[in-house]
Amino acid sequence: MLLDTEEVAPGVTKVNLRGRLDAAGARAIEGPFNTLARTQYDMLIDLSRVPFIASLGLRLLIAGCRALAQHGGRMGILHPDTAVEAVLISSGTDTLIPVFGDLSEAIRGVCGTSIEDEDGGGATRTFALQVNRTDQGVTRVGRWVDELANTLTLANRAEYALRLCLEEAVGLIVSNTTPPPETDDGTVLLRLVAEPTRLCVTIQDHGAAIDPFPRDRTAGEHEPLGGSSFGVGLMRQYAREVTWSRLGETNRLTLIVPR
Repeated sequence: MLLDTEEVAPGVTKVNLRGRLDAAGARAIEGPFNTLARTQYDMLIDLSRVPFIASLGLRLLIAGCRALAQHGGRMGILHPDTAVEAVLISSGTDTLIPVFGDLSEAIRGVCGTSIEDEDGGGATRTFALQVNRTDQGVTRVGRWVDELANTLTLANRAEYALRLCLEEAVGLIVSNTTPPPETDDGTVLLRLVAEPTRLCVTIQDHGAAIDPFPRDRTAGEHEPLGGSSFGVGLMRQYAREVTWSRLGETNRLTLIVPR
């Protein structure tokens, strides 16, 4: 079983599998697949070159879907073989992980369409943006907020709070982090889920582990951000929640802004 990845849209990783997804195949890719599920936003699993799937393969997909859901991500299955699709349907896996026959449809279905809010109070919409880790990237974030404000008809206070929080957050990343030297990933990825009463934003970058929140540190713990206290204070004032986490080589900052 072979696995490779490609980014098909901002925040959407297509995972290409090749071979039999039986017990041996599932074990062969379990490590990298689980890492992707913990560190990526949305994932599309291309099964077009998988002629066979067994129970351990199904369990691997379901576990990955649940791992994505823990940080707001979603999973879809793309181009399954006819026999494999029959197994997905008969096992009920397709009720947990939607199946798509077209890449554009899959991208829309996983990250760009409206879905019903769990409380039935309205629609939830998802947006994503990828910017360079530069001052120009911070400027692009501001223009993105303009677009979101028009699309979502945000109140002035919500628009102001969202702009302040996102520009401060990305500005801190630009000023304080660099990507690992062995990679060319000089980008910052933003994903916004617009719910009826709040805006949930996740900001992700690959680089050194740097915790933006002041706390007691002992030797070997994450570095503090230089000069960050003022910007972090503003984010905490305008966002309902601000949290930071480290997943593998990925920093993830999550903000919830009242709408």
